[in-house]
Amino acid sequence: MKKLTAFLAIVALLLATVPAMADLSDYQIVTTAETHKVIFDTDNETDWFGDDSFALLLLLQADAAGYIDLLGVTSAAANVTVAEATTANLNMLERAGRGDIPVAIGTDIPLAGLKDDATIEAYGLTRINCMKQVLEYGDSISYDNLGPLEQYAWGYSSLEPVEQTAWEFMIEQVHKYPGQVTIMAVGACTNVALAILNDPTFAENTAGIYYMGGSIDVPGNDTPCAERNWYYDPEAVDVCLNANWPLQVIVPNDISKNQKLTYDRINLIMEAGDNALTQMIRENAFAKRFENNPDYQESLWDAQVPGIFMCPDFITESDVRDVAIVTDLGYTYGESVAWDEGEGPERAATCQIVYNVDGDAYWQFMADMIGTDF
Repeated sequence: MKKLTAFLAIVALLLATVPAMADLSDYQIVTTAETHKVIFDTDNETDWFGDDSFALLLLLQADAAGYIDLLGVTSAAANVTVAEATTANLNMLERAGRGDIPVAIGTDIPLAGLKDDATIEAYGLTRINCMKQVLEYGDSISYDNLGPLEQYAWGYSSLEPVEQTAWEFMIEQVHKYPGQVTIMAVGACTNVALAILNDPTFAENTAGIYYMGGSIDVPGNDTPCAERNWYYDPEAVDVCLNANWPLQVIVPNDISKNQKLTYDRINLIMEAGDNALTQMIRENAFAKRFENNPDYQESLWDAQVPGIFMCPDFITESDVRDVAIVTDLGYTYGESVAWDEGEGPERAATCQIVYNVDGDAYWQFMADMIGTDF
């Protein structure tokens, strides 16, 4: 009897030390790693663990669980320079123990170039912070030497990016897995546009593209008309919208009016498990912004993109419309314009637009995914 009791005690101890596995069977996950490959094109930030970072963590866990195959992460501009974005991506992957995921460096020079002072003044344009930093620091900074911007960094990773550019990496992977690769473009669209311009068959050989960009039925967030990601390079957005994608999905600035990161939601993730990912959230988001300010909230944009790709039933408000972007210099430069499906002009593309999700269900999913050790 004593031996049986001791055996049961050992079993109980072992079970107590096994990482908790969330029950994901309640979620209608429609993706599998065999058929759903992802390239995440992101302007992830070094000094602000924001919704790009949450999106990347979800993608890493989805990859680990076999729900997607995360082929790589490419660094884009908009919130930050590509040097800063690359530093952030490499640091996050190293801390997550995912040095197997390639990182490719993109460009922060828009297709039409950065506007000079005379053009900015003549046309009433706005030079956002990232543009200012690119103009000021240019090639003097890199992912392993941020120079004057180093104060914003988490430090430098021991990981290295691949030698290919972001667009070269995209082209290679799309042709390696024709019809299976989805591009998630949650920064400026320059890298994706360069892939299209360098390979006219690129878009048609993907599974589609998910954008975080544009403002459809709400004002912009960098100008009264324009949302930041698409304002950074409107000409690139125009190239992308008019490419031959099998599917185009837009998560616009509108969603930020409905979705907020709150103390309760971030705490939900931390309570779901204790691993390298939840520790990153605790140190870089919760401790810095939420712990001493439980009423604090921040808007969400990019974080919703991976989840609606995996579980479309999270979507509560969407429609299909024709979308175009203004590329004429002036006060409306970078504005995204939408018409009813079939009513748009020649340069408009038919896209699914997602305005809102079930936030409580979405962040429970986020907690269950990030908190689980797959």
